[in-house]
Amino acid sequence: MKLPLGLALAALAWAAGAEASQHDGLEAIRQRGYLRICADPANLPFSSNDSGTPGFEVELAQLIAGELGVTARMEWHATHVRAIKPLRDGACELFMGLPVDRRFREGNPWIAVSQPYYTMTHALVTRADAGSLTIADLKGKRVAVELSSIAEVYVAYRDVVRGLYRTQEQAFQAVARDEAVAAFLWFPLAVWLARGRADLKVVAVSDEGLAFPVGAGVRKRDPGLAEAIDAAVGRLLASGRAQETFARYGITSAHRSARESPFVLARDFVLVQDKDSREAGRSLFSTACSRCHGAEGVGGGTGGSLPRLRNYEGGWDRFYRFVWEGRKNTPMAAFKGILSPDEVRALYEYLTSLPRQ
Repeated sequence: MKLPLGLALAALAWAAGAEASQHDGLEAIRQRGYLRICADPANLPFSSNDSGTPGFEVELAQLIAGELGVTARMEWHATHVRAIKPLRDGACELFMGLPVDRRFREGNPWIAVSQPYYTMTHALVTRADAGSLTIADLKGKRVAVELSSIAEVYVAYRDVVRGLYRTQEQAFQAVARDEAVAAFLWFPLAVWLARGRADLKVVAVSDEGLAFPVGAGVRKRDPGLAEAIDAAVGRLLASGRAQETFARYGITSAHRSARESPFVLARDFVLVQDKDSREAGRSLFSTACSRCHGAEGVGGGTGGSLPRLRNYEGGWDRFYRFVWEGRKNTPMAAFKGILSPDEVRALYEYLTSLPRQ
């Protein structure tokens, strides 16, 4: 007897869910003998499908699997497109490099993140003969940054000339070609790109507002796994094996204990402080939006014919979704992790309060 199409589809969905549930949890993983880890196949120094140079997060994930008494099985996914979707959908049980941060937890309540195994920081890449430089020393000079990155937002509040590039690698090459005095990049990537370059140097930037503790993420519904991963990370840090892994890629661990409170990002990386929300929104719009949407929010800008935002009439929910998630197949990037919900609200209140033109 054949089921009606709707019931057949429902039955298939139930069966897929039942099959997935059999693979959830620590005991099921130990029974099958391997832990599935989602990673990008071409994202060194973090991850790579090159067994000779797998990346420090792949090596650390392999150590975590070993701590659980199983082997690691890599599931390769390009992380520039909906990075954590494979974890949510059950394609893997472990995802490395997720922020240990209140905002991330609130935005992704289905994820449990371990204690941080590393604190991600930033760095300046400069010419080797440039002397000792800080961002304050670069006033009026061109600094290369990745478009729509945390680094771009950060330097926008400094008196430097922003050189905007689509990727951090391109920003790095701008310094190598003398198009910029410095590049402001993620520290591990800066060290990796500068390896073997006697003409360049990497200077760590110690500002706490640019420090992001990261840990290993699992689905909360996987019973026992979150606790086991957290304990494994703790043992690897205590034994020094995690730090040895980082050192092989030329970086050092600025580990912060998960027991320290509050976390760095939740405490320090706040652009909207104690000021009128519309004034904060005006400042944020000038920094993050005007280049594409025009100085007065009327569209245009360097991006060409882009939507008008002044006197936005699409409503809060629609506005928030577009800013937070971006728009697929358009230049509109997602600002989740760059702006906070309060900052998005400040933008909305600013744009909807402007006099009509």
